[in-house]
Amino acid sequence: TTLIILAASYTTLKAQRMPRISTELYLCIYAVLTWFLTSSFYKLMLGTWHTLRGAKANPWHPMHFATEPRPEARVAILFPVYHEDVGRVAAGMAATWGSILKTRPDLATQFESYMLSDSRDIAYWIAEQAAIHQLSANFPDGRFFYRCRASNLNAKIGNVTDFCRRWGQNYDYILVMDADSVMDGDTCIALLCMMEGNRKLGILQTNPKPVLRTSLFGRMQQFAGRLYGAVYSHSLQAMYMGHASYIGHNAMIRTKAFMDHCILPELSGDAPWGGKPLSHDIVESAMMSRAGYEAWFLPELEGSYEEIPANLLSFLMRERRWMQGNLQHLRLLFINGLQSIYRITFLNGSMGYLSAPLWASFLVISGYSMVHFLSTGYLAVGNMTTLAIPMMMLLVSSMVFLFMPRLLALVIYIENGRASLYGGKDKLVWSMVLETLFSFFFSPIMMIYITKFVWLWVKRKTISWGNQQRNDAPLTWRVCVQYFGWVSLLGIVFWVAMGYQVAQVNSTSEVILETFAGSWASPDNILLWFFPILAGFSFSVLIVRFTSRSFPWLMKHNLFMIPEEINVPDVLSDLKKWESVMAESLPDHTDTRAAIAFAVSSKYFFVQHRRETKCRSHVRTQLLSKILGGCTLSDMEMRIALSDRFCFDAIHKLNVRN
Repeated sequence: TTLIILAASYTTLKAQRMPRISTELYLCIYAVLTWFLTSSFYKLMLGTWHTLRGAKANPWHPMHFATEPRPEARVAILFPVYHEDVGRVAAGMAATWGSILKTRPDLATQFESYMLSDSRDIAYWIAEQAAIHQLSANFPDGRFFYRCRASNLNAKIGNVTDFCRRWGQNYDYILVMDADSVMDGDTCIALLCMMEGNRKLGILQTNPKPVLRTSLFGRMQQFAGRLYGAVYSHSLQAMYMGHASYIGHNAMIRTKAFMDHCILPELSGDAPWGGKPLSHDIVESAMMSRAGYEAWFLPELEGSYEEIPANLLSFLMRERRWMQGNLQHLRLLFINGLQSIYRITFLNGSMGYLSAPLWASFLVISGYSMVHFLSTGYLAVGNMTTLAIPMMMLLVSSMVFLFMPRLLALVIYIENGRASLYGGKDKLVWSMVLETLFSFFFSPIMMIYITKFVWLWVKRKTISWGNQQRNDAPLTWRVCVQYFGWVSLLGIVFWVAMGYQVAQVNSTSEVILETFAGSWASPDNILLWFFPILAGFSFSVLIVRFTSRSFPWLMKHNLFMIPEEINVPDVLSDLKKWESVMAESLPDHTDTRAAIAFAVSSKYFFVQHRRETKCRSHVRTQLLSKILGGCTLSDMEMRIALSDRFCFDAIHKLNVRN
């Protein structure tokens, strides 16, 4: 397919008498982009077939070997956090364990929950501990633990590694979650049963469904992921079988195998090329497979959920981290004993980001091709009939590979009667059309930003954008202009430059162009063909600002609906309930003074936290006199004082007395 498309492209370029270097660059870039486009298309076609057949048609699927768990089997549910919304994380922990308790009360005590904190701010530290106290009080039969590392070296991978080294030997499995993850009891038990039934299973990765977004951008993304993502996920399972990738959360892992084979060393050199692998999860699944264990991706398992970025800025923040991690994988392509399919996974993951600068280069060369033709009129009228077929092939192939997957998903959901889960047939169609139109304008913005990220990566520079925004608060105009103003300016410059070139078209080129293309292209409307790209650039500030806002009427009119909004799962209802409970009982983690006041004056916090303090003579010697003397402690001193029993007692007595 790629060769046929390239042949058609070569015929077109040759007829335009493009310079040789331009033709060769064009064809090389087009070959790479077309290869990945067509391969993704065929993966989706394969996924469509397996979506219709279901997991039961796969005799090697782990579900066929599921068995009742052993009474001594233990699972640790890990929630690594770093300056996250404490109430939301605690609500996810409560909803997940509560759902396990409802589903299988006889197995619930085999699951124990950990909040693994890397937070540095004392307000978060206090709120996180208060959340664990609250969870323990509301679930007397549950076991909830809190761990805050003294050093947050290596971020999440370091956090999970620290847990494994300290307590991993106590658990058969770890269920790794993200700060915004939640999973229902049926899914947790199903994972455990499959793990118990096959000792060669190392990782069981669910496909977390995006939920709970209200912003326009978030709703479109979760709609697209839910509608089109299911087909692609089944294609991944069909191709990878027991050599699937691990995405870092909402997955159950065999603890001993993970500790023996997946604790990763640092890559030589400085970040972003060296250091701990940022996209460590994919590497961990490759190491698990190299050791002889299986890693499965299970898209058919419902009940696994996450929250996705609510705006384009947060989306790009996440993409920046993933890009740096995926490009590190190029250094791992030739590890001894690595399965070939993981080498392909590493290469595909890297090319997913390198394709952005390739696309940018392709657009520059295409623009040059247009200007070259308009300024020279090199297309001979005698070649027009010859060119009609290859030009039509390029147009049709592009439309098929870009839009056929969407149409397939639409047909499948309408044919199997599931369109009602997306608001009905008409609303499903309208939602798909609107999401597709918006994607035309999002794509150029993401392309130019990822190109920038790749360029900075080549220069060995990293970018820090701060903490990820997980709520649906709209972006301010100031933030939009700060991060996307230069993109809008770049788009305006491109628009003016191309407009100037079109205005210089000579009469011969104009006649040839209009004769060849009829009403499809002329010097007056040729810019319309570049409109999505130029408009995406030029109006990026407005687009990002507008799509970061929430519009309640979208849900009222059933636009961008997902099944979890039509039939709300119990675990998501419980999540909302627990968020309200935690909001009322926990101190404000964004207000340091209020959090400290809560820690030193709350009798309930005093009783619960005092059991966790230690007697540290060096702390008492250093700080007790300052406390009794009424001196103001710094935040760091206060945190240290709250961890010492004598200092904590003294602080509490002084504040209760006052």
